[in-house]
Amino acid sequence: MDKIRHMRALITVAKLGSLSAAAKTLGVTPGMMSKQIKHLEDVLNVRLLHRTTRGVSLTDAGELYVSRVDDILRSIDEVEAAVSMLAAGPRGLLRVNCPPSFGTHVLTQVIAAFARDNPELRVELGLQDDEPDVIASRLDLIFRLGKLRDSSLVAKHVGDAPFVLCAAPAYIERFGAPDRLVDLANFNCIIDASIQFDGIWELRHANSKVTQQVTGNFSSLSTEAVIEAAIEGLGIAYVPQYAVTEELEHAEVIELQLRDAEPVTLPLYALYGSRDHVAAKVRIFLDFYEDYATKHAHLPGIAGVYLVQGTVPRTSVPRAFSTA
Repeated sequence: MDKIRHMRALITVAKLGSLSAAAKTLGVTPGMMSKQIKHLEDVLNVRLLHRTTRGVSLTDAGELYVSRVDDILRSIDEVEAAVSMLAAGPRGLLRVNCPPSFGTHVLTQVIAAFARDNPELRVELGLQDDEPDVIASRLDLIFRLGKLRDSSLVAKHVGDAPFVLCAAPAYIERFGAPDRLVDLANFNCIIDASIQFDGIWELRHANSKVTQQVTGNFSSLSTEAVIEAAIEGLGIAYVPQYAVTEELEHAEVIELQLRDAEPVTLPLYALYGSRDHVAAKVRIFLDFYEDYATKHAHLPGIAGVYLVQGTVPRTSVPRAFSTA
């Protein structure tokens, strides 16, 4: 067991590039971390790390050793998890991260249902818009919407999230509603800076991407703040439909439709570390999410269909004649 612990120590140092960072991750002192790796080097009779005042790096022998040992440790983890599941179902800690709005409106209710069915598995949910470092943060799974950045992580498509243009009834009554895509330039548009950049809204027409530059006097990194501003009658918002489902159902905001464009539907991805060695707790949770989303129409799933009330037909509202 000591050798396995020493192997994990070396793998962690190799991934983080720092003895102190690896020690913090594994909950030991830097001295203990260095001692474990030194013991491994003595057993193998070979130097595995270059140590300098600027940091550490793998030797040629270290790179070969790490490349083989990493697969071995993953296999051990997978076998142990599978055996534990046969006895008592998933256990331990599942660390998940996602954007705040998705976590609030979608993932929290899924996790609550999952935790009820799996009481011996603890789930930690972190909320942030920018994509975290999975290894450094010791995350098991992250969810992201839309285009993904280049990454070594495995991305699984687990759902589709349609967007919606919406505004409060009071705003529509005062300023009218856009009829065509270019009309959006004449309205006060509330920018969700966590999703939209440079005030450019992307929609679709005849299966092609179309864009429109919009302006407004309020923007926020918080989708919740954008929705609240729309409810207060500030302007038009362009947000994921899952984030505004209740507001649409209660007519706090009204969905707007354009003659020549429709809102995009963005793919929802679950990202995790390895395609070949997916932890059992991750696999079980993803299966649960896909099944749960399929059964609940308001959630973004592969086969999910949104049932939303409060849509404004294109012919029922006047075109805007002034800028909000």
